[in-house]
Amino acid sequence: MPTATWYSPSGNPEIWDNPPEHYIIEAEWLAQRQAEADAAEQVRLNDPVLARNEKYAEINNGCQTALSALTLTYPDRELLTFERQEREARALLAGDSATDVAHITAIAQGRGIPVEELAQKIIAKADAFALASGLLIGMRQKYEDQLNALGEDATAEQIRAITVSYSLPGADGSAS
Repeated sequence: MPTATWYSPSGNPEIWDNPPEHYIIEAEWLAQRQAEADAAEQVRLNDPVLARNEKYAEINNGCQTALSALTLTYPDRELLTFERQEREARALLAGDSATDVAHITAIAQGRGIPVEELAQKIIAKADAFALASGLLIGMRQKYEDQLNALGEDATAEQIRAITVSYSLPGADGSAS
């Protein structure tokens, strides 16, 4: 027999002309490793604790992705001012002269539009964001409720059967 690589019972590759008993060729060794990997994957797929943790991650990550898509066009630092912008805009349009509206006044000056017009735009966007984010958060909670309703004795298959998909009415796509 020509010199070849053989695998010892402990998995060490060795070169032999005539291998000792219980040594196998590479193809057999690879087949054994694949069988072990397949068996481990089956155990993983049938583990309800792991399936539940993966489903929670899928639910939360999907919601986070969908919520993030609502503000993709804004820089992070601007996002930090949204609450202040909304508070100032609502106060201005409500005629509350005691509230400082310096922030939205500066934005309006920078845009070259009247502050009242900017306040209307801010409120329209804030209301649209509240509605859209509320719908997405409600979907996330629905998926979590479905998962919890399965109970602690749910199988991995039952848990994985919950389909998670986030989309808004009128939106062309979804974030799953």
